[in-house]
Amino acid sequence: MYAAASCSNPLDDIEVPNNPSDGISHLEFSPKANHLIASSWDGQVRCWDVQRSGQIQLVGQQAHQAPILDCAWHADGSKVFTASCDKTAKLWDLASNQCSVVAQHDMPIRTCHWIQAPSYQLLMTGSWDKTLKFWDLRSPKPAFNMTLPDRCYCADVAYPFAVVCTAGRGINWYNLENQPMHVKSIDSVLKYQLRSVSIFKDKVGEPVGMAYGSIEGRIAINYLRTSRESDKSDN
Repeated sequence: MYAAASCSNPLDDIEVPNNPSDGISHLEFSPKANHLIASSWDGQVRCWDVQRSGQIQLVGQQAHQAPILDCAWHADGSKVFTASCDKTAKLWDLASNQCSVVAQHDMPIRTCHWIQAPSYQLLMTGSWDKTLKFWDLRSPKPAFNMTLPDRCYCADVAYPFAVVCTAGRGINWYNLENQPMHVKSIDSVLKYQLRSVSIFKDKVGEPVGMAYGSIEGRIAINYLRTSRESDKSDN
């Protein structure tokens, strides 16, 4: 699938209908259904139903007052979270097609992730205001508020861990068991700004480390819970 009508299509991919009119900030498939969401710099988040036959239908879309920088699914696959430059994060209930503000920061919100822990459920938001907040959707105030060393640029969650990369090449690990707690902070071995990060798991499904990439076109690997603590980079 692709979203730009002007692109060539040598592999005969299928274009989604009602595609975004500006750059796409994030794509993610539902954990429960054949639904795909995409957030965009046009200030819209869209959801499509994608069938194996190639049939694609727009389920719906919602808007912020500024570009949307991230989107994420709730664990039950019925709700979508969005993070925006309008300094809010919203919850979109697909069944009712209603949106509500569930988080606020003092500057644009760069990331949002749903945490489905055995003892709690929280929305994690990272912002350019140098804070990481955890929200119980039943309360307008954050359950936990942590100060970051610098602006949040990217993040990932794989329970029981979260990692947040910040300006200044900072990498910050958090343990999410019982309640979110900071584990350690390190500097990236890469020379320039970090743009993406993904936690990876071992053969039994336990998160053990992360891969992160920067604007210099390089990737580095860091292991959290093994003896291989030093970073390794790949050109």
